[in-house]
Amino acid sequence: MTISITSKTLSDYDANLAFNTATAFLRKSDLANYLIDQLEQQHVKINLEVSADPALADKDSSNDGSILWNLHTATSPSPQLSDVSALLSRIPAGQKQYITSQWVLMHLLALACHQLNDQLNFRDADATWPWLDEKVLSAGDIENVVARELSDLPLPEEQNWNRLLGRV
Repeated sequence: MTISITSKTLSDYDANLAFNTATAFLRKSDLANYLIDQLEQQHVKINLEVSADPALADKDSSNDGSILWNLHTATSPSPQLSDVSALLSRIPAGQKQYITSQWVLMHLLALACHQLNDQLNFRDADATWPWLDEKVLSAGDIENVVARELSDLPLPEEQNWNRLLGRV
């Protein structure tokens, strides 16, 4: 799969920088790293629209191979997941929006894995995640495991984020 990153509100460079900045933190989770690699290797194309339009924050408009990820999103899409709530609750107020926005990207990528489960090849998955081999892959399960893996790691610096949002 090719993940095509576009933006109507940011330059191509800044849209890719936002994606790479967010995934650098998410990839510190072994599971997130594995799943992002799996998504990138598929023969399916996903268009990831990076938006810095505050009017589109907290709107869910992702489906059929298109993902809209807004840098201004400040609401967790998975407040009912205990490990996700625990991860997000430890975030200082000044970083809340930054980390929550990155988590929204994780949520959207987990949904893509959930929806593409039949096409993804998890049969060779590491025994660390035996549930990846199940017929019904749960985005919530993915998010909880990634949140658990990230919970003890230091939070990322937000220097690129502030620069990106300052350009809009």
